[in-house]
Amino acid sequence: MEQVIASLGFQFEKVQAWRKQSIWKSIFYVIIAVMLANAFVFGLKWVNQSNETPTNLPAFTVTEDGIQYEEPFLFNMEVLDLAVMVGEERETDALQTLLLDDSGWVFKRSGVSTELKEYSSLLEFLGETELTERDVARILDDLEWFYPLYIYGAIVVDVLIHLVVISFLALAGLGFRRFVPIRYKEAWTITAYGITAPLLVRTVIALLPVTVPMLAVLYWAAVGIFAFMTIRKIGDE
Repeated sequence: MEQVIASLGFQFEKVQAWRKQSIWKSIFYVIIAVMLANAFVFGLKWVNQSNETPTNLPAFTVTEDGIQYEEPFLFNMEVLDLAVMVGEERETDALQTLLLDDSGWVFKRSGVSTELKEYSSLLEFLGETELTERDVARILDDLEWFYPLYIYGAIVVDVLIHLVVISFLALAGLGFRRFVPIRYKEAWTITAYGITAPLLVRTVIALLPVTVPMLAVLYWAAVGIFAFMTIRKIGDE
C-alpha cells in the first residue's frame, strides 16, 4: 500500500528506494493492479449490460439487396464496448461501432474503419438469409455465454501488453547507466510502479462517457516519464 500511495503521489525519491526489491514482487504488482482495474470496469459494464440489453428494437430487415428500417436508431452493448447503428452514423463514446446504413455495413474501432461492405457478406458470416430485429434480440441472448470469455481474454491481453511494454521501457531505461548505477530489474521495478497513476486515470475514463484520442499513447508516455523522473533521483543519492 505504501508503494501505491508513493506512486500516486509521484514521490520519485521513495519509489527509487524500492528498486532493489525482487522483480517477481514487481511483476505480481503489475498483474494484480491491471486485473483489479479491468475487473472493476468490466464488472460495472456487466451490470449495465444486464439492465440495458435491448428487447424491443425498432423494426428493420437486412437482405442481400440492402436494409429496410422505419427510423434510424442505435443500441449499445456495454460489455463489448460496441455501439450498433442502424440507418445513420451518430456520435458515440463506444470504442467499437457497427454501422448498418443504406450503402452497406462497416465496422469501426477507435475511429479506424474497415471498407464499406455489401450485406451479403454480413449475412454469410451470420449464416442467415435475412436479418431482422428479432434475430438481433436472439443473437444478443445467445451472446450471454460469450461475455465471460471476452472479459477473460481482454484482461489477459491487457496484462500481457503491460508486461511486454514495461519490459521494453525498462530496457530503454538502461540507457541511463552512463549517468546512474541501475540494473535491468531495477529499471523494470521502477517502470512497474509508474503504471499506478495512469492506470487509475484510464479506469476512470473507461467509466465516463468520454473518448480520449490516443489514450494508449498518452498512457505509456506517462509511464515512461514517471520512470525517467524516478531514475533521475538515483543520481541524486
